[in-house]
Amino acid sequence: MDEAQHSIPARSLLASGAASLPDASWVLKSRFASLTKQQEKRFVHLCPDFVVELRLPSDRLPALKAKMEEWIENGAQLGWLIDADLRTVCVYRPGRPVEELQGLDHIVGEGAVDGFRLELDAIREGV
Repeated sequence: MDEAQHSIPARSLLASGAASLPDASWVLKSRFASLTKQQEKRFVHLCPDFVVELRLPSDRLPALKAKMEEWIENGAQLGWLIDADLRTVCVYRPGRPVEELQGLDHIVGEGAVDGFRLELDAIREGV
């Protein structure tokens, strides 16, 4: 990863007006640096560059897909919707169709999270 990222611990307030909390997110350091200390402690008026949502057995897939689309529409450059039980990752990118990957052991980031590698077996064990 060329530029350090920050995890956003608070909910993001998106340009659409939605307040959302992904399971994991990262923002480029250069974008995060524009926030004041007070802003960092509340709703962040900043869409993450990268978001991850994990599908749990109780989650409705259409709702999660809509949430992922909203992240992308509001400025996220990459999103992963991970279904550990089905061993599926849906990859969301602006201006491109959703890519569904199956049977993966890991997934590797790109763009803002180039070089990041997520081992999916660890997620499967925790869900």
